Amino acid sequence: MSDTLLTVRDLHTHFRTDAGTVRAVDGISFEVQRGEVLGIVGESGAGKSVAARSIMRLIDSPGVIVNGEVRFEDDLLVGVERGDAPDGEPRQDPEMLSSREIRERIRGREIAMIFQDPTESLNPVFTVGEQLSEIIGLNRDVSAAEAEAIAVERLREVGIPEAERRMDDYPHEFSGGMRQRVLIAMAFACEPSLVIADEPTTALDVTVEAQILDLVKDLAARYDTSFVWVTHDMGVVAEICDRVAVMYLGEIVEQATVDDLFHDTKHPYTEALLGSIPRPDRDVDGLSPIEGIMPEAINPPQGCRFHTRCPHAREACLHSHPDARRVDGGGDEDGDVAMQMQTADGTTLADAEVAAASSHRAACLRNDAFAEAGYWESAPLDDAESESASTAAELESESESESEPESASASASAGDAADAAVTANAVATGSTFDPDADPLLSVRDLRKYFDASDGFLDRLRFDRDAGLLPFSADREHVRAVDGVSFDILPGETLGLVGESGCGKSTLARTLLRLVDPTSGDIVFDGENLAELSKEELRKRRKRMQFVFQDPQASLDPRMTVGEIVEEPMRAHGLYEGDREGRARELLETVGLDADHYNRYPHQFSGGQRQRVNLARALSVDPDFIVCDEPTSALDASVQAQVLNTMKELQDEFGLTYLFISHDLSVIRHVCDRVAVMYLGELVELADKDDLFESPKHPYTRALLSSIPVPDPRVSRETVPLSGDVPSPIHPPSGCRFHTRCPSLVAPAELDLSDDEWDRVRRFVRAVQRESPDAADDDARATYFPDGLPAGDAGEAVERALSLAAEGAWRDAASLLTETFVEPSVCTSEVPALESPDELDRIVSCHHYS
Repeated sequence: MSDTLLTVRDLHTHFRTDAGTVRAVDGISFEVQRGEVLGIVGESGAGKSVAARSIMRLIDSPGVIVNGEVRFEDDLLVGVERGDAPDGEPRQDPEMLSSREIRERIRGREIAMIFQDPTESLNPVFTVGEQLSEIIGLNRDVSAAEAEAIAVERLREVGIPEAERRMDDYPHEFSGGMRQRVLIAMAFACEPSLVIADEPTTALDVTVEAQILDLVKDLAARYDTSFVWVTHDMGVVAEICDRVAVMYLGEIVEQATVDDLFHDTKHPYTEALLGSIPRPDRDVDGLSPIEGIMPEAINPPQGCRFHTRCPHAREACLHSHPDARRVDGGGDEDGDVAMQMQTADGTTLADAEVAAASSHRAACLRNDAFAEAGYWESAPLDDAESESASTAAELESESESESEPESASASASAGDAADAAVTANAVATGSTFDPDADPLLSVRDLRKYFDASDGFLDRLRFDRDAGLLPFSADREHVRAVDGVSFDILPGETLGLVGESGCGKSTLARTLLRLVDPTSGDIVFDGENLAELSKEELRKRRKRMQFVFQDPQASLDPRMTVGEIVEEPMRAHGLYEGDREGRARELLETVGLDADHYNRYPHQFSGGQRQRVNLARALSVDPDFIVCDEPTSALDASVQAQVLNTMKELQDEFGLTYLFISHDLSVIRHVCDRVAVMYLGELVELADKDDLFESPKHPYTRALLSSIPVPDPRVSRETVPLSGDVPSPIHPPSGCRFHTRCPSLVAPAELDLSDDEWDRVRRFVRAVQRESPDAADDDARATYFPDGLPAGDAGEAVERALSLAAEGAWRDAASLLTETFVEPSVCTSEVPALESPDELDRIVSCHHYS
């Protein structure tokens, strides 16, 4: 049997529109071997998702597969040739499976797909159990009861606690990470040979992403499943992929093993992608964004399609359109022969296929395989020629390559406890801010609660023993921000990180009084904003601006960018008589062309729209800018452009930033100090380098260990977290992180050694997750190879092992919680946020109290 599971040859998928034919996928070829993970990467608009959907024949009108072959084992999923007319209907191969055969034989059974947004992929009116059981019933010859039993087992395999009970829950009752786990359970429901995953972790927190990646690797090994993994995250690629195909403007420009792609890169586009990524494992002086934007796929550039943005472009690149050739010394002809070699009985040789599939191919004239193109003999293209070759490139006049690589200074403090950390950071890093200056912003014991009840009747409580007034009205509150304190000095950048739902965005909005605080002080330049009236606050708003996450949603589509930039000036009565000149100047300051003044937001790329947001924020000469996930919706290359621009602006105007992000790689690049937030509270605040190199709080360690590193040669050990972030309506007692903490402090009354306590904690987490190996016959040897602990602790473990073996997971978890979790100091006492001895930081953890 051949080792090649999927073969794609010369695939073309076009979209016929009134404006012209969009060549979304324009002649790609690749193979997927059994048991391997092939990554497909590239910027937005490169054609990655269209390629993935084309394999499954999930292209909706006006999209058409106009040419190519997709073969899954012996089945021809796609077999079409171009018609005689340019826009004629393609001719189908008579062996190609019909739509019904694809639906009944392939989708779900042999090839499954995991989509990016689980909310859109799950039907909100049916329970998770009904949807999962239906898939199993349609694709496997089993009874309804058997389908339900398989569904429960799949949910348990993907780490859904209390899987049998949660079968009756609806999708909205699951967190985002749990919904993605449900989609993975559906994908593996029928044990397919191939899973196509289209950006399945993009919208997830870094901790959830790490759990999903570990889960996928485990399931892939268990079921010997192959993957086509579509992503723009090069860290994920390094973590999970065996081989990688890099797409640009509908074509594959480089294809190699994951190690060769990162360490022996052959195409300038791949080099540019890797150079634009901030790294979590080390600080870098500056990012190298890709110049310009990707041209339109309606009229792609002649010659090499990347030449309009390539720093190495020469005249030969204007005329020669390179195909993907072997560049690893094997010779292209050798590779082609290898792919065609067969045995005497007609069976394709596995070794030849693997050798051909693993070869390094690139479509760049600089490589020796294209010697006949005369690249090195031709003259280099100057910037003007390169930009004029593409209409899209004319829209973007970039200056990042000439920007200073120096990192902007940033820091923050949390009262007297953090002053020493600020001073140490200034000395160690040479930061330009003055650590002895008065804080620009001081926040003290800030709280923001939201009413969680639906109305008066929802708050009514009845007490039959209350006499004449048996009714009372109780309020429940979402404690979004619950006692936060910190300082920010002039010229600093404070990074704020944490999972979704921890209160970061609410804190940001409360600081600028976009929502009113419940209590606490917000002192900005010596004035308490929390005490100002709305009129007094309006007069001070020009010194404080906000850059929102979504650059498209935050710009009025009916206004030109000039009007958008001028609007704050008009509201505050600034620059009367010269607002247009000021707006044009700011557009140039953020890297746009002043002539873009009369264009509308839809005429710009995502990165350009975010630059307009920056120009708008700068229009009133602010001192302090809050940036709430300003680059999360952008490609890595565009993200690099925006981050470099923000650094330059900080140096030029002396800006102070609060930078919120769930991307810790970005935080390391732009910040000098970082505050970590969990469930409405700060748990750690420290110098950036100290935090990344030696995190102290268990939650910080879990966050940092979860970041995928964009280098396959760098291994990481993930700190496991169990469960989701608890509800902020009823937060846990004691340390709020104790319900998920892998470093819970041992109960004082249990005489356990450190090794014994580590093994007990590991077993408790396994039972809480309903891990199958905690119920196996050899569970005792797995978790307690040196024997059970003595005394009450050992008796509790013995009983929990028996309960888990019987499938009584809830009883086992309750017993372990009562014995080991509830008696811990972490569950009963709130740790203070303070600076422990010998630590230049503040941390809230009983390990340092």
